[in-house]
Amino acid sequence: MLPQVIFDIINIIAALIRLLGVAALGLAIGYLALEMLHKAEGWPAQTAIFLGVAGLVIAMVVFLAAGALGAFGLGFGAAIFIWGIPRKKKEESGEK
Repeated sequence: MLPQVIFDIINIIAALIRLLGVAALGLAIGYLALEMLHKAEGWPAQTAIFLGVAGLVIAMVVFLAAGALGAFGLGFGAAIFIWGIPRKKKEESGEK
């Protein structure tokens, strides 16, 4: 029989992998939600996308642990900062 320390180490590694996976899931869902919001035409489609993401977050609050939910929030927030903020287009300086 293995000592308890081995099981504790395996549990820590599993928790870290779960946190990284949920953060990646938050990043991916944030990217998809932002892309669909930008491409959606009309308010009914945008409302459906928003309600879908809100429903997903509500389900995650009920079924996930607090650390995993925090990792999802960090991933989703990173997606908003990376892809949600409009950027200025580079102007071509030498050609007119």
